[in-house]
Amino acid sequence: MCVSATLFASLLLSVCALSVSSLTTDSPEFTDTFSSLYTTNLKEFNDFPIYFDQKIPEWLKGNLIRNGFGQFENGKRHFLHMFDSFAKLSSWKITGNNTALFSTKFVKSSTYNQSMATDDIAPYLTFIGVEPPFSRWKQFKSIINGLDNMNVNVYSYHKTAKANGQDGKGCFALTDYWKMYEFNCTTLQTISAFEAPVPQKSSLGFLNLISTAHPLPEFGTNNSLLFLSTLSLVPWVKSSVKFIRIHTAEKREVIASVPVDQIPYMHSFSTTEHYGILFCHPMYLNIPKFLKEMHPFDGMDWYGDRPIDVNIINLKTGEIIKMKTENSFVMHHANAYEDEDGNIIVDAVGYDDPLFVKSMLVENMVNPAKRKNIPFSAQIRRYIFNVQNKTSKVHTFSRPSNETFLTRFDFPTINENYRSKPYCFLYGVALRAIDNNLTSIALIKKDVCEKGRNKYYYKTGVYVSEAIFVPTPNAEEEDDGVLLLPAADASTNKHYLYVIDAKTMTLISQAALPTTVPYTLHGHFIPEKL
Repeated sequence: MCVSATLFASLLLSVCALSVSSLTTDSPEFTDTFSSLYTTNLKEFNDFPIYFDQKIPEWLKGNLIRNGFGQFENGKRHFLHMFDSFAKLSSWKITGNNTALFSTKFVKSSTYNQSMATDDIAPYLTFIGVEPPFSRWKQFKSIINGLDNMNVNVYSYHKTAKANGQDGKGCFALTDYWKMYEFNCTTLQTISAFEAPVPQKSSLGFLNLISTAHPLPEFGTNNSLLFLSTLSLVPWVKSSVKFIRIHTAEKREVIASVPVDQIPYMHSFSTTEHYGILFCHPMYLNIPKFLKEMHPFDGMDWYGDRPIDVNIINLKTGEIIKMKTENSFVMHHANAYEDEDGNIIVDAVGYDDPLFVKSMLVENMVNPAKRKNIPFSAQIRRYIFNVQNKTSKVHTFSRPSNETFLTRFDFPTINENYRSKPYCFLYGVALRAIDNNLTSIALIKKDVCEKGRNKYYYKTGVYVSEAIFVPTPNAEEEDDGVLLLPAADASTNKHYLYVIDAKTMTLISQAALPTTVPYTLHGHFIPEKL
């Protein structure tokens, strides 16, 4: 997740491995290769053999699973925003002998199944909306049905019993909602919706709303951590953001509950060895506005003149330390740790404001003229918090004046062996990298220790997404490993799985896919057990 050319003689095997429910048509039409990332592809594959064109490391074995977009319309309706596309999983089982097995399947959620059954888009909550718009009654029904389309990330939780042959772990499709969908880690088949009970004394009078598609492992344990925002329906009781420890998918406990006057929108968070860090930036849910507009994004208020409220939570005691830092819309946290002086270091990607998100309409992404106007103000920043003195400061990383994109990127990933520890290397995706075109995309290696080891991979007409780092077994150096990521190449008009050397940021090998893969947001690599 280089056999010789004779492997192509296994054409019969390839054909048999293809799931052929309406899969024999050509790839979908699109105006350019970049647009193919935002164009519907109904094809589903199961263990279709693909082959790397150059030798990959013999130790690289496992399953790369990614979540993202698959279908942008159904019947006479279409989604306006790319974030509302029906979720589609893709996986690459890297098996050895320079071969991988490619699979891709839709998440068979309630909204997907009902939409397919009615040849329409079923009334469930969407980020922006649909066209033609729902009637007022269907808009109310969508709020009642809630968010059901899990197209952002995948995560593997421990379960109370063995699940799907994954040694007691199950795979789940996630978005920024408490609900998730379990799927088979091997086949990608959807199993069922999963909504764990909220661990609190009473759920009466509370509405569970925003969670995160980015759970994190708790340092030194088999647990995971996340947060959940709960809206109080009782006027004299405050809403809250609960910081939650997950022992198993079913067993969860509240570490701390942060009272809030307004529900903040947060997409991700950070953890260190001893602390969880929540950036409650000033983007708040406005209930009357939400009920009027009927869409989550249009029901939010952004305050660009207010600082970020930072809540630092002691993972052992639940103590909450409240601090503030400068205004920014923080989309993705990269990593955090405690330095030798006891400071909490948080590296995160911030934007000037959240308005760029609304610009990512499907019609803008597939139109070369319109997408030129989409803003991209991502900036990796280091936040330094002294919990003893209650002081904070922000550090801006250095970069050459002609390579500003080395600090202006998103989708940050790291060597997960360094999660919640001091580290040096951060990988990300920069738009408008070499020129001012949104499709000028570079894969960045940022040296946050600032020892001059910045590198990047760039090729004109190649469109890459988030890179997953896979470390070399028993590696002694942090960047000893490879990056796995999907890519689309305009020169061949094909989609690939790339294997990139994380040390040198050079392409080791690529495997062509049998079809297009619409844009995938985030993913997870499950290494083969040795």
